[in-house]
Amino acid sequence: MREGSFGATTFVTCFGCGQPFVSNTISVLTSILATFASSVKIMFFVLSEYQMAMRDWFRRKPAPEHIGNSKGGSRLIKYDTQDSSKPEIGFLEESTLANTENRERIYAKFFGEFDTVLHEILPLIPHIDVYRFPPKGKRKFYTFVTGGMSDLPMNAPDELGADYRRAELVFYSTETRDDYPELLRRVAHFVHDNNTWLHWGHTMPNGQPPEPFFETKLLDTLLFMPSIVAPDSAIGDKLRIDSDPVQLIWCVPITTAECQLKLDQGADALYDVFEENKHPFAFSGDRPSYV
Repeated sequence: MREGSFGATTFVTCFGCGQPFVSNTISVLTSILATFASSVKIMFFVLSEYQMAMRDWFRRKPAPEHIGNSKGGSRLIKYDTQDSSKPEIGFLEESTLANTENRERIYAKFFGEFDTVLHEILPLIPHIDVYRFPPKGKRKFYTFVTGGMSDLPMNAPDELGADYRRAELVFYSTETRDDYPELLRRVAHFVHDNNTWLHWGHTMPNGQPPEPFFETKLLDTLLFMPSIVAPDSAIGDKLRIDSDPVQLIWCVPITTAECQLKLDQGADALYDVFEENKHPFAFSGDRPSYV
């Protein structure tokens, strides 16, 4: 279980599946592919069966279970490991083409021109693509950004308001690898598949017990932060869907020990450790734990 905090409110994001997040998701997608390959008739039946409006789709999803609080006062959330965590197949009743065109227009202003779009082949709800923006000019790093996570509002607490309902994920790196965009896509689907929400200060382990990402030795958890890259941090001022700002959430690999520090002392304590160690914003591979 992992907690996250923002302002005076602290929340938690956790897995209870007992398997690595990446491995668990791959098995789900493999199962879906097998169904698609078995029969064209079955495929069309499945698509027809799952076509629904956004409202109906959310009604089917059970909310995650609040199982208590951490010693620091964070809410601990347990997610169902069965049907609720599987991606939905189908199409949203409302067209999202206008959202896509607007995102791409805003992305070009902030990140430059993308050189690759990793399109989602399966008709999952919502449709998540990942854009890759190569190094150019002052941006001497790769930028990976999801497109489609914000088409559906997240299940954020109502009292937090519109600023917490919609988001897209960003990952900065000094190199390009296929598993970077795939991880972003899976995290984006996890949010909607589990009728939950993500925001700055939340954390997410890669399974229980967590396993390292990207062939590293210790980086087994994701920390979600506001981007510290200018002008990326201001994208919510320009990108909106149904009057809701779309916030950019930066995905940062961290260690279990670093996550435990945040569990015990809050996100600000971990931010201070990052600053003390001059943590680079562009991921460049394995590193020792700061804690």
